[in-house]
Amino acid sequence: MDSRCDAMDTRLPAGALAEALRASAARSSPADALAGVVSMAVASGPCDAASITVRTGSEMESVACSDDLTRKADSLQYDLCEGPCLDAVWNDDVYVINDLRADGRWPRWTTAAAGLGVGSSLSVHLFTDSALGSLNLYSLHPRQYNPVEVEAAKILAAHASVVLGFTRTEQHLWRAINARNLIGQAQGILMHKYGLTADKAFGVLRRYSQTKNIKLAEVAQHLTTTGDLPDFDAHLIKDTGH
Repeated sequence: MDSRCDAMDTRLPAGALAEALRASAARSSPADALAGVVSMAVASGPCDAASITVRTGSEMESVACSDDLTRKADSLQYDLCEGPCLDAVWNDDVYVINDLRADGRWPRWTTAAAGLGVGSSLSVHLFTDSALGSLNLYSLHPRQYNPVEVEAAKILAAHASVVLGFTRTEQHLWRAINARNLIGQAQGILMHKYGLTADKAFGVLRRYSQTKNIKLAEVAQHLTTTGDLPDFDAHLIKDTGH
């Protein structure tokens, strides 16, 4: 990480931030888009490095990091189950640490992160309809974050939330499309194997899914991969309407 923050003007014009957001969202993949947000944060925020933490199921994951030290600082929080980015994920708040060695709120993490070379940090809550997360800004040296820098971090976090929401929506869309394609293929297998109509084949898949308590997409995945369904009862065909 390069120590450049003291010389930075953290008050980027709104147009510049909007253009950076547009460029990030337009990148070819969700990973590239989030990497663009992290680069924007390092270039314009009160920090030397940055990362984005996202809750995936019951796990926390760094979906974008500006360097290895940042990734290690994040991972320490996940491993120790304490730290500002974890609190920021769960609470709509900003967590400022002006000096890691003097802060007692997360003693195990601050001691370990200071040992890595982190001097101060600022974590801001991110929120979309489909994910919880935090934007994490790290500096190499202790610093007194002023109100302008905290506001700049909040603005960056708002933009990061938009890009995160966009990438998550895109991922969900492609997953839905893939699941729909799999189900269509599975219908085709049943239609060919048992002489069913498309509606009847879908009814069989849905009934099997409900009976076995397995998600429909997983049933379709198994059928299209193996050509068969475990413990398939032909009575499902007779018992299914249409």
